[in-house]
Amino acid sequence: MKTITPYLLRFGLVATILTIIFRYFLSYGIENQSGNIITISAVIYGTLMFASGWYFGRQDGEYLPIYDVGFRFHLTTYLIHNGISLLWIGLGFGAKYENINVSIMVAVYWGIFLLVHFVFFLWARKKSINNLNKEDIFE
Repeated sequence: MKTITPYLLRFGLVATILTIIFRYFLSYGIENQSGNIITISAVIYGTLMFASGWYFGRQDGEYLPIYDVGFRFHLTTYLIHNGISLLWIGLGFGAKYENINVSIMVAVYWGIFLLVHFVFFLWARKKSINNLNKEDIFE
């Protein structure tokens, strides 16, 4: 079954653009030691990522009614955000006060939550028939 959908790809594009913009303002705020810029950019980024995930996730659910409890979107967000963050600092775009170890630790801790989500995904998939929710099939 096809799991990389046009809506997941569109979400990935939006997530990439939002993450690059976020990383710019985060590094700018760190460089200028501005807690306000850091906080505002993080809140806006989180809100826009949640809204885009909600929007594209709902469309994706209508396009491809598989029972994946949002794992594909979580994995996509994880890969995009951490990939861009590591490249951002590794290529020298980060603030002079930024340390790549912080981005690595974010990836590790987030990875633990992603692993928990994966276990929940496998549990939900086990309770489905051909990746379709049993309640939707037998109503």
